[in-house]
Amino acid sequence: MQINYIMRKAVFFLSTFSLIFLLSNCKKSSTPTPNYPIVGLWIGTQVTNDGSSTVPLYYSFDLHSDSTILVQGVGADGNTYYALGKWSLSGTAFTAAITFSNLSQAGAKQNLSAVYSSEKGTLSSGVVMGVGVNYTATFSMERTN
Repeated sequence: MQINYIMRKAVFFLSTFSLIFLLSNCKKSSTPTPNYPIVGLWIGTQVTNDGSSTVPLYYSFDLHSDSTILVQGVGADGNTYYALGKWSLSGTAFTAAITFSNLSQAGAKQNLSAVYSSEKGTLSSGVVMGVGVNYTATFSMERTN
């Protein structure tokens, strides 16, 4: 009888240990959250391709979850320009269409494109194309919040 008791305890102990071991080694499969979500404040620089400025100019995007974008940028003339529009993301391809709202650029339209990296928190290889005007620029940005 003493042997049966010891055997039952040993079987119980081994079964409990095995169950704990198996459960602790199970991994949940989940999609990792990006390090830097696309929605938020992005700050960087823009360089015009027309030679009007030889230094990088301040450029920022405030991307909202409803796909709206607010753009702030300093022009080669030293003025700060503001634009509003809509953005989209397909995989890593970021695009936006914006319209300027102030000063001499009020009503001017631009299309933007860039490569988004959630791991690095960057919008790289950015291109600005004027709509109906001969204006192009390049930009790069980092997510700040």
